[in-house]
Amino acid sequence: MKIIKELDEVFRKGSKTYTQIGKNDNAYLYEITDSHTDHIYYEVFKRQENRRFNCISYPTDKAFGKWAWCISRGNDHIKAHEAAINLFHMLSVVKQVA
Repeated sequence: MKIIKELDEVFRKGSKTYTQIGKNDNAYLYEITDSHTDHIYYEVFKRQENRRFNCISYPTDKAFGKWAWCISRGNDHIKAHEAAINLFHMLSVVKQVA
């Protein structure tokens, strides 16, 4: 049995820092902070195994709205965090269909 490479807990892309704040067998939750704008938002997505590369896939733009969601509430990142946590918990209990 091969070990699947998990997603990084923290990584940077341009001015954004992605920090994993939730993970389970079905879903991931990342907090994204932008150092240029001080904006904080969240990305929640289903766990997708990429068998070709033996890793977990981080969603691309095409995934959002299908198996990944971006949650922002403007300057109210507390409400965005609450909404992201709720979605993460909902995805956590939903069994994935292959």
